[in-house]
Amino acid sequence: MRLGIKFSPPTKIKSGSAYTFATNLIPVLYKQNPDLKIFTASPQVFSELEGLFINYTENPFWQSSPTKKIATWLYQQVTLEHQLIQEKVDTLYCPFNYESLLWTRKIPQVITVHDLIPLMWQEDFKATSTLWKYLYIPAIKNAKAIITESENTKRDILKFCNISHEKIFVIPIGFTFKEIKSEDCSYKQEPYILYVCSTHYPYKNLPKLFTAYQAIHHNIPHKLVIVGKSIARFTPQIKAQISELGLSEKIVLRENLSDTELAIIYKNADLFVYPSLYEGFGIPPLEAMSYGVPVIASGVASIPEVCGDAALYIEPHSVESIADGIVKGLTDSDLRQKLKIAGQERVKLFNWETSAEKILEVCQIVSQST
Repeated sequence: MRLGIKFSPPTKIKSGSAYTFATNLIPVLYKQNPDLKIFTASPQVFSELEGLFINYTENPFWQSSPTKKIATWLYQQVTLEHQLIQEKVDTLYCPFNYESLLWTRKIPQVITVHDLIPLMWQEDFKATSTLWKYLYIPAIKNAKAIITESENTKRDILKFCNISHEKIFVIPIGFTFKEIKSEDCSYKQEPYILYVCSTHYPYKNLPKLFTAYQAIHHNIPHKLVIVGKSIARFTPQIKAQISELGLSEKIVLRENLSDTELAIIYKNADLFVYPSLYEGFGIPPLEAMSYGVPVIASGVASIPEVCGDAALYIEPHSVESIADGIVKGLTDSDLRQKLKIAGQERVKLFNWETSAEKILEVCQIVSQST
């Protein structure tokens, strides 16, 4: 099968799901299916994959003005399938729904949908939710198959997109353990609780976490370290709350960490907390588990699918539940040991080789059905 992949991961930010897919999934797909052609605006990301066919393809969303964004998007929608046909591509795979073509006539399209957060929090994602309604949902409906990472997200797709459940395939993503040589860390002398939330969007539930931490911080020596990207609309509110709660010396906000810096911060944490209100999958708990850090997590959305029996679950809407979970996670030595052991077994269930095999199976199925 000649597989075409349309994928333009960021070239400057070495974090997030797009970076994870570029550095983990694509190399494995190429190894398992060498007849692969990638259409991308960031060829340098894939330059180390020897022999890989790379076709430079503009990313409409990277253009400098709204007019150029629209013009590039329209041009790509009209011309890209012709390129695929010229290259004798059997199936087009888009690892992110925003990469997809609205409609294809001859080349079957497979799209991965990671989550539907913009549709669930439309007030926080007004522009993106509009794109979903008019571009992404129609593309999802027209695609031959949809891949998603959890049963929870599959249910969301069925709810919002009104498509047959038979065209949705649940394939959990893989996980890669990052080894570190040094345990040196600026936080090593002070114990801390860690939350890697990726961004400061409201669904990450930082306000309730801060309130819960404020209720117990006098009884524990731990600081609270938050790793996540600042968001102009929301981070000022986050910082204001920290100040109002009198926690400016106790809560530490970090972002733009290298892989090694993040690994060190994981490894030295005493507890990992994950009070998110929604995740399409959720890699951070697995990362914490891989370093032997006990995990407490929300018992909602896809999070229990990922964590299984390797986490202590909390009710994310309840400040009291979050606070109690933190205290128990820090003080119950038997529970901590149980979670450490269960966590290190849990991460073994997720690997990129299996994910790639199943993705290729889906692409092969749609290729043969046309």
